[in-house]
Amino acid sequence: MPIVEQRGTLPDLDRCAQQQVQIIGSIQPHGVLFALSEADLVVRQVSANISLLLGISPDLVLGRSFEAVLGAEQFARFRSQVLGGEPLAATQLRVPVSGSALEMQMYCAPHRHDGVLLAELEPSQGAHSLEPLDIDAHIRIPLSRLEAAFDIPELARVTAIEIGKLTGFGRVMIYCFDEEWNGEVIAEVAVDSPVSYFGLRFPASDIPAQARQLFLINPLRTIVDVNAAGEAIVPGIGPPTGRALDLTRSVLRSVSPIHLEYLRNMGVQSSMTISIIIAQRLWGLIACHHPQPRRMAPSIRAVCELIAQTFASQIASRIDNAVLLSRLNSRERLDRILAGIEAAGSFLDAALSEGPRMMDLFDADGLVSRTDRVISSHGDVLETEAMLPVIDKLREIASQGIANSNALGKLESGIGPYSNQASGALYLSLAETPTCSSPSIRGSCSSACGSFTSCFR
Repeated sequence: MPIVEQRGTLPDLDRCAQQQVQIIGSIQPHGVLFALSEADLVVRQVSANISLLLGISPDLVLGRSFEAVLGAEQFARFRSQVLGGEPLAATQLRVPVSGSALEMQMYCAPHRHDGVLLAELEPSQGAHSLEPLDIDAHIRIPLSRLEAAFDIPELARVTAIEIGKLTGFGRVMIYCFDEEWNGEVIAEVAVDSPVSYFGLRFPASDIPAQARQLFLINPLRTIVDVNAAGEAIVPGIGPPTGRALDLTRSVLRSVSPIHLEYLRNMGVQSSMTISIIIAQRLWGLIACHHPQPRRMAPSIRAVCELIAQTFASQIASRIDNAVLLSRLNSRERLDRILAGIEAAGSFLDAALSEGPRMMDLFDADGLVSRTDRVISSHGDVLETEAMLPVIDKLREIASQGIANSNALGKLESGIGPYSNQASGALYLSLAETPTCSSPSIRGSCSSACGSFTSCFR
């Protein structure tokens, strides 16, 4: 989550939004990446740091079977996994180090993308891990705490706490998006830091559209060390595809220099970001930050993904339940309002008598009703001169007599001076029928008997 403190030069956000970071051409240096042709498992591309980690020159493996890297026994295990038809998952392999009798324990995470089989190797040594994995302590109990949370803010707070316990990151934040992709930190757990981001809001440009799309496709992203130089992939153009390697699903993919600058400005040296996906839409992110380099083993990453999925499921369930209860309550209140309108002698009488109930129904701060050019109001509303242009604009965009806006300043420029009084409004045109007996209303639908406009701060 790119948040910038005011020190140093601000990055070019337009340039950031246009970057295709999935074809960045390099990886983070703590692992080695291999691009294999699927049919024969021959190495077609490899990261240049293979010579540093495994003691093999890239030239000695390109065009050769992956067996030349893994050895016969480990290659047989790898081959069985990737050709077995089961979902691919990270496994531990003993990879020989060239020029010595040593074998390096490495996590091997294979995946398929863009017609290429990619195998990413990360050394086990030095990674923060959950070995041995304790099902109760690491999975069952954390998930039960999420289920016991009584509302969404508490659920977010518990999630941040559990992710922090599992990973050891110094700061864990839950960041959610609104309809226009602006973000807000709704929960935060920070260790030994006087700085807090809880409750802060950030514009959509902080996380550009192409970055959000990557978070939707690849739900977990780690940056081990913001100061580590990336390792190039050779050759740059892959023989299997004839283009640069697409690292959309890569664990090791290098990071945009602009994003690295953001993190450095925050005093962050390592991070992990986990997507919160609800109904195939990116609802938010779990953002983990640490002031020193930090590398997560695949077991921790997998458990964190499970917690994020459970969090998303709990959010969806609670939203559905809240919507159902709200609909039932609203139906009862609406029935009472309609009965009051029907019993009133005129629309004006109905507006006066049912205004407070209408405000309660829509949880509005104020309500304006208009009929036969007569305007009445309840609660906290704008001056008539400011409100009428807003009503006219809402009427213009209304569909079947209903319109709303949560950004009145964009809808009607003249509302700017009143932004501290109202930021949103709901417009309802009542009794919209050609046979209506009341005169038509200027500024409302041509055949309407009256309209309500509820104002929201």
